[in-house]
Amino acid sequence: MKITITTLFVTCILMIGHGQDLKFSGVLPAISQTGKLSKKLNYNLFVSTTIDAFDTKIGGLNYPANDLQLYVQPSIIYIVNPNFNLAGSYTYQRNNPFEGTYSNEHRLWQQVVLAHPLGNARMSHRFRLEERFIQNRVTGLYPFSSRLRYQIAYTKPLQGKTLDPGEIYLSAYNEFYTTLTTPRNAFYSENWSYVGLGFQTKKMGKIELGYLLQFAVRNSAKDLRVLNLMQVMWVTNFKLKK
Repeated sequence: MKITITTLFVTCILMIGHGQDLKFSGVLPAISQTGKLSKKLNYNLFVSTTIDAFDTKIGGLNYPANDLQLYVQPSIIYIVNPNFNLAGSYTYQRNNPFEGTYSNEHRLWQQVVLAHPLGNARMSHRFRLEERFIQNRVTGLYPFSSRLRYQIAYTKPLQGKTLDPGEIYLSAYNEFYTTLTTPRNAFYSENWSYVGLGFQTKKMGKIELGYLLQFAVRNSAKDLRVLNLMQVMWVTNFKLKK
């Protein structure tokens, strides 16, 4: 219910409209691989790319279909208990990765995840603090900025009380982004809303397909970049052999 209300609120914001909003549609393929390092330590490798799939003309300017972003995120997770974990990561992001106008970002982050059951569903709350070093193409420098993210997520099996192999589940989340350092385009600078269906395979992990709406405040005039994406994700989990 909370996620539904938030999604409606964000949609209303987007419907207000701005003169220089950029709106694109495409696909976001991703893979998330988790494995055990020890009884309390897991690793995760998350890799994705964001593809603008259509040529678009906005304000008299042409925006050709393009790969907008490459994202590589390895992390280490400390399992306190099944409902509480801590994690940290170095993340590499490359915007416009296959164009001469690409820019690099090196990012460190630390996060806390709290989860709890809700009937036969599961709710989780993720708090992530990021330290970002984003390349300035003009100066070649990497000025520092920081951001705080909060994600509320909901997962529910659609067949029975537990998720078993061969069954489908519902997955949804909303994530709020706040920029802590100045100069900045906005304090509440970005929002991601997602809803989709997943399938639990017998041996190959989970496959998810859903709709992801991203918006980001892209300048001081509060103009937005809006991405309507089909997210396709493969979630795997296996133990490293001894």
